[in-house]
Amino acid sequence: MLALSGLLLSASLALAGCGSAADSKAGAPASGGTPAAAGTDKQAAAAPRTLKDALGNQVQIPAQPKRIIAPFLEDPLTALGIKPVAQWSMQGNPQQYLQNELKGIPSLNMTGGMKPEETLSYTPDLIIFPDASYLKGGAYENFAKIAPTFVLSTDTKDWRGLVVKLGEVLGKKNEAEQALQKHDRKLADAKEKLRSTVGEKTAVLLQGSNEKNFKLFGPEFYGGAVLYQGLGFKQPKVLKGDYETYSLETLAEMQDVDYIFVLSGPGRAKPPEDNSLWKNLPAVKQGHVFEADSGHWFNQNVIANGLIVEDVLRYVAK
Repeated sequence: MLALSGLLLSASLALAGCGSAADSKAGAPASGGTPAAAGTDKQAAAAPRTLKDALGNQVQIPAQPKRIIAPFLEDPLTALGIKPVAQWSMQGNPQQYLQNELKGIPSLNMTGGMKPEETLSYTPDLIIFPDASYLKGGAYENFAKIAPTFVLSTDTKDWRGLVVKLGEVLGKKNEAEQALQKHDRKLADAKEKLRSTVGEKTAVLLQGSNEKNFKLFGPEFYGGAVLYQGLGFKQPKVLKGDYETYSLETLAEMQDVDYIFVLSGPGRAKPPEDNSLWKNLPAVKQGHVFEADSGHWFNQNVIANGLIVEDVLRYVAK
């Protein structure tokens, strides 16, 4: 801890005295082509602002932060036209559906939470956490010594609220509102198209587990929320809860399911294709089983939701 404290103190002095040095780190690009707080909220970004975060901390937000680290907020950051200097990853694998925009940006080692030492190596000028659970790798005070550190919310299920708050923190309130409006229009248009092409149908989002079980996503859980709340699919009778485990025998109760979306991706279990109950499902017989990339289906945000919508239209509204 003494070594880390000394390192953090040195970093604080260096950042205060030489802001331009932060941009010299190889492989860590600045946040977007323009300052993160630039845009329509120029007046709000004209000077540093002090905002209270979800933990009650009074945080001084830089006027134009250029080196942002915001683990698992890369989706709304991208929607706001901002690139972080390092991105969230799981065992070195970042969110693949964002890599068209974030390719080449270094990945953080998030095993056990974000580490102050690694964070320091990117010399950020602003650190943003979705909620306090992302602080498991180090105390808030350790991150706050590196750069102003803001915790957005105590409720990460409220992804829309996170987008709005992120826009406020970064001086991008108008851009956040526009991103949500665009998202809502896309969802409403898709819902209407599905209604006119296939009518009212049931669907499930299924995650293979093992040779005895599987999971189903409910109406409040990631891609399940988009299917049921956003696109208007009906819930089948078998569905209970938001992320429950079901025995393979429960497949017999899925006769009323019109479409099955199966969570796919590296390391994901396959559906029970050899099981006779699976083979006899109407959705299986009709070829209404589709892969659902876990990168964006096991997520809920502006860009992820848009990709789910595109998947459903491509599969269903042919």
